[in-house]
Amino acid sequence: MTKLNTLAAFTTVMTMAAVGLSAGWHSAANTTVKSETLIVSGDSVSATQGCILTGQYPRGSLIVFRAQVRTPAGKPAAPSDKVVVHLSNGMQLRMMDIHHPLPGKPMYWVATWLVPMNAKLGTLSYTITALNPHNGVHGTFYPFPTPTTLPTIVPFTYNAKVTATAGGKVASLITVGSTLKLVAAIDQDVPAGKSFKAIPLTHGVVKAQLGLAGATTPGGGLKAALTINLRYDATTKTWVGTTLLASGLPQGLYEIEVKGHDSLGNLVSSTPIWLGLEG
Repeated sequence: MTKLNTLAAFTTVMTMAAVGLSAGWHSAANTTVKSETLIVSGDSVSATQGCILTGQYPRGSLIVFRAQVRTPAGKPAAPSDKVVVHLSNGMQLRMMDIHHPLPGKPMYWVATWLVPMNAKLGTLSYTITALNPHNGVHGTFYPFPTPTTLPTIVPFTYNAKVTATAGGKVASLITVGSTLKLVAAIDQDVPAGKSFKAIPLTHGVVKAQLGLAGATTPGGGLKAALTINLRYDATTKTWVGTTLLASGLPQGLYEIEVKGHDSLGNLVSSTPIWLGLEG
């Protein structure tokens, strides 16, 4: 191509561009694309503890996921919008729009998850997505991605209620050489309508430790002088263990604690009870 032809071609292109700009050329480069995003905010609270913010959720507790979804203009999202919690364990929880139970509070979205007794322990990450199915406008909430700000699943702890008996009677004082029987009711209270139902622990390892009052290990735990293995009694739905208090045991005030775990790693603990041993 000669210099003259090249100059002519360049002049033609520049002229077309100038004409197009002055005439409001209908081209892709001049098309305005409307872009809107739903604004999603959220958190998680413990319903078991009264809807408070917490970092740890024991197995068996109820997590409430809450969200507010607004348009760029600040208006609440439509009830027909689809708002979903996506858990890192693969579960998806559909959220519902409700009005806050306290007067004057704004409408928000909520979903609940009852943490299974075999749920994986550790950090549970999640996101909340919102979608307007009519126009495709959507948004996503990402909580701050650190273990200290995300929900952490921890083992459930069964509360053992312990009773000491001797000779068929509840005892707070027992003589050396007697047979001590310990009975522990180990239950989980689960919602049943407007009340609760006690579900007994039926499997696992449960032991009672007896130690002189005030005697502790270097770590601050009870220094056990005697350990009793407890077994589940299906008839009484309690854990039972017996032992002969040998004459070699020092006399004095003893502390009794029950500890253990089930096959899923959930824990058993009790508040101490006290037993006097005399000669």
